[in-house]
Amino acid sequence: MSLKTVDLDAVTESGDRELAARAAHDFDAFAELYRRHLCAIYRFVRTQAPDDATAEDLTAQVFFKALSSAATYRGSGSYRAWLFRIAHNSISTWGKHKTRSVIVLSEVPDSADPDPSPASQAIATEERSFVRQKVAELPPAQREVVALRYLEDFSIEEVAAITRRKQGAVRILLHRARTGLRKTLEGKEAT
Repeated sequence: MSLKTVDLDAVTESGDRELAARAAHDFDAFAELYRRHLCAIYRFVRTQAPDDATAEDLTAQVFFKALSSAATYRGSGSYRAWLFRIAHNSISTWGKHKTRSVIVLSEVPDSADPDPSPASQAIATEERSFVRQKVAELPPAQREVVALRYLEDFSIEEVAAITRRKQGAVRILLHRARTGLRKTLEGKEAT
């Protein structure tokens, strides 16, 4: 008996395409797509929004736009990437109407240490807070590609498609973000 390896992403994507094809006429199909992608879209939007309330509003707009334009999804690409493109556009539109400010990232789940000491917990919390603060201070384009690449695990190619940038431009933005963060973090350790 041989076991077949199943590519779960491919199975999920084909299921998304089937649901997306029905979503324009079947609210239950769209509800399933909403359930599957809500957390990822919210996480991405939250990295760009100043607070939870704004992130929730923007996430609702993303799914409203997705529902409104469900008939226009052609199925030629990833439904997930299509949703993230809508999220990118919604954030861009929102950003044009807001003044530039420092964005604080939401809490990212930590890996669990079975028995951390109170001192190590305090140090780890302070370090995570510092890194989140420095990421939030990145220019918006760098912050966006960092969130898509490292928080949402999109490939360079997918980040390029979502942000409508060339792959080389995405790599440059990521490199500049990492270089800037590295310099900032090394400077903190030296003090």
